[in-house]
Amino acid sequence: MKKIAAAILVSLIFFSCSMKNEINLEKDGSGTASVEINLKSFVLPTIEDLAEISPDVDPDEMLNPDKIREQMEENPEVSNVRASRPQKNRIILDFDFGSVERLFSQTEEDVQSSGLIRIEDQGDQMKLTLTVNKNTYRAFSHLIPNLDDPTMAALAPDPDMVVEESEYLDMIEFFFGEDGPAGVLDSSLDMTINVNGTILDQKGGTKIDSNTVEFKVPLIRVLLLDTDLVYSLSYK
Repeated sequence: MKKIAAAILVSLIFFSCSMKNEINLEKDGSGTASVEINLKSFVLPTIEDLAEISPDVDPDEMLNPDKIREQMEENPEVSNVRASRPQKNRIILDFDFGSVERLFSQTEEDVQSSGLIRIEDQGDQMKLTLTVNKNTYRAFSHLIPNLDDPTMAALAPDPDMVVEESEYLDMIEFFFGEDGPAGVLDSSLDMTINVNGTILDQKGGTKIDSNTVEFKVPLIRVLLLDTDLVYSLSYK
């Protein structure tokens, strides 16, 4: 029961949140990042119910900022991690990174060359491209905790399967209740990139000013991997 409850808890947190990222990017690909994770309104009551079923599962421990900081610092590209939980449903992370291109790299050669994030020096300008599809999924799948658990495997993206959106939302409702599907459809991965320079062009986002662009990635598209998501910006 403890393992099942823990897996459901992690699934609930991962698949039912909105995430806002603000990245300050230098020309060499290094920079700083601020991440804000907001859990949906139905998440915390469900967590409390799970804690009653399985007293050994401590949701506060899983959302402990110190634990999150320790896990992030295992990445050699990440340093100076600051983590806080100002509200029960809100987690804030700030950190420095050495290379945004290597931030999600693993030891496997096929993951390193997957093309999830690329920075190209085009002579008079730099170009950053983020591509999310079946091929690049493996580059960030390791960030999903307990992915080998059956509950997680049922909900996580599967590059080898085609799942209809309605079918997937039925699964979400089965696991998380009637508020689950709307929570997922309303969730997105929002990214604001500030470059130390001037933005020349961008694709897939909204240019805010001469050095800032915003991207909004619908979570359901990432979960289904049913289309190529390509976002880019060129700057000098």
